[in-house]
Amino acid sequence: MRFLLTADPGLEDVAASEAGERGYAPLATRPHGYGGLLLVEGEGPAPLLSLRSVHHVAELLGEGVLAGRGLEHALSALLPLELPELAAGASFAVRVHRRGEHAFRSPELERALGARLVARYGAPVDLENPDLLLRVDLFQDRFFVSRQMTRRPLSRRYPKVYAPPAALKTTVAYGLLRLLGVQGPGRLLDAFTGSGTIAIEAAQAFPDLEVMGLDKNPRAVEGARANAAAAGVTGVRFFHGDARRLDAFEDESLDYLTANPPYGRRLGRQENLRLLYDRFLAEAERVLRPGGRLGLLVQRRGWIDPLLRKRPALRRRHVRVVELGGLFVGLFVIERR
Repeated sequence: MRFLLTADPGLEDVAASEAGERGYAPLATRPHGYGGLLLVEGEGPAPLLSLRSVHHVAELLGEGVLAGRGLEHALSALLPLELPELAAGASFAVRVHRRGEHAFRSPELERALGARLVARYGAPVDLENPDLLLRVDLFQDRFFVSRQMTRRPLSRRYPKVYAPPAALKTTVAYGLLRLLGVQGPGRLLDAFTGSGTIAIEAAQAFPDLEVMGLDKNPRAVEGARANAAAAGVTGVRFFHGDARRLDAFEDESLDYLTANPPYGRRLGRQENLRLLYDRFLAEAERVLRPGGRLGLLVQRRGWIDPLLRKRPALRRRHVRVVELGGLFVGLFVIERR
């Protein structure tokens, strides 16, 4: 069976690696250059439904190329698909995920394709709880059709009691931890914990770790504790503190340090943000053990290498760009020499 998985753009290879550990062969990451998708092949869907790096899992039913950009071109390409469930009376819904320029919008294709399938099979439409959720991914003239098996994203692992607007996705937190090379036992501090996503993810995925979260906003600390309780995580310690002054931590006392600091939209002048990065990197240089690593998410990617040149004990091991809610953020892995 072939499966279509959705992931965060920039972290498709992490999802492919995790799926490979479950016995699935990678067929394509970013097929045809489209981010956030990957194709894998394996025996059945069950192991995929516990992946931490993907949002949705769908069984691939078909793929192809449209003859044009009009609505009828899309319908003529999609309608030859055989759907025996609908012939047996199963209810269905259509969801279209479209990118590129077309002569129609996604809802138009959903309605038109749904109407044609009703006329063909006589199957009922159920937009709330369908037996078959038919997914169409359309990118310019290329398309994938699949049977989506996840009704809610796998990234919604627990109800977030505290969810500020810029809260990190659990999939991105897991990708950061994977790229950081985290493994237990060891000590990890999430230095700008916010809603606690990275710390909670670390505790769930790596139970041998000692995990801590820090934030200078008391409301965030309480919110992170509430989120950890909602996730069933009891071993993480969240406390109030400033990442620019990690006074509670001795020199060379941490194996891993993670940080998703403010991107600057509410901080004021850019100079303040640069100074924040600089002071935090100075503390990272101090508290990390030799060989310890920092995982850092920043929007102003061009600032990091010049700041690292001031810190000879820190070296960049890896950097990539990840799309987060329309922002293109740099993910850095930095090692203490």
